[in-house]
Amino acid sequence: MDSQQQQDQKQPSSIGQAIKQQVLKAWQPVPTLNSTIILFGILSVYFLSMGIVLNVYSGKINQQSFRYDAFCQGYPICDFTIALDTNYTAPVYIYYQLDNFYQNQRRYITSKSVEQLSGTKGLGVDDLSSCYPVITNAQMNKTVAIDGTPLTPTDPAIPCGLIAQSLFNDTFDISYELNNGTLVQVPVSSQGIAWPTDLEVYQNTDVSQQWYNVTDERFIVWMRVAAMPNFRKLWGVINQDLPQGRYSIVITNNYDSSQYGGKKYLVFSTTNQFGGKNEFLSVAYICVGVASSLVTIGFCLKKYFSRAGPKKL
Repeated sequence: MDSQQQQDQKQPSSIGQAIKQQVLKAWQPVPTLNSTIILFGILSVYFLSMGIVLNVYSGKINQQSFRYDAFCQGYPICDFTIALDTNYTAPVYIYYQLDNFYQNQRRYITSKSVEQLSGTKGLGVDDLSSCYPVITNAQMNKTVAIDGTPLTPTDPAIPCGLIAQSLFNDTFDISYELNNGTLVQVPVSSQGIAWPTDLEVYQNTDVSQQWYNVTDERFIVWMRVAAMPNFRKLWGVINQDLPQGRYSIVITNNYDSSQYGGKKYLVFSTTNQFGGKNEFLSVAYICVGVASSLVTIGFCLKKYFSRAGPKKL
């Protein structure tokens, strides 16, 4: 190796030297009064426009909710009559709403076994500590599997945990009442109500050892816990138009909301390109748009008075 090559190896590259000395070329935006006015002006137009559009679209969504827990209190099955005040275009989504139910409690959220729900076999009681305090069939108060096989009280409950134990299990049979009083059954499907990503995760282990089918989409929807104490979860979808009129709802009243002072509602709703009815989102956009507009006006006034300047005597 000649001396020139040795000298080149000893000298650091210009890029490496620039990085070490922190002298690389850089660009940093320097906001001016004009650029700030333009930026906030664009933001105000965007957020106000989106807020108005969302508000208009949300107003076109048909939605009605009916509280039934007080009416059905003490009855295992009750016939609940409702009236839809407008025509509902398919698909019509059926939700149940629970008030004052805190699914976001720390112990409640962690009380499940992801491995068990994904179909992992051979999990014993010692492997299901995450399901505490509901691990065994005795603690779950279940004695029969979904195929009719008796369950051993000391065996692991499948599924285990507090979330599964508190599963919402009211059911609704909906019928349309014709003018002559005849009732026409309205089919409600539970297919497609769960997230596709969740459907890939939930797998049955052994139906002769399970007290519930974990691939049931209503169960999967329940297992995705809500962040707020008042929440709605999708129960089913009606793939036909619902005309305005009276409907008879036969409710199997299994879920006791009086234990925690809660309320139960049945909700009918349609959707649009932006999803379900969501007035909060449109109000939030409008508020941000108004705030941006006020900032824009403030900078415009600042620019105007800066140009005017003090008058010379």
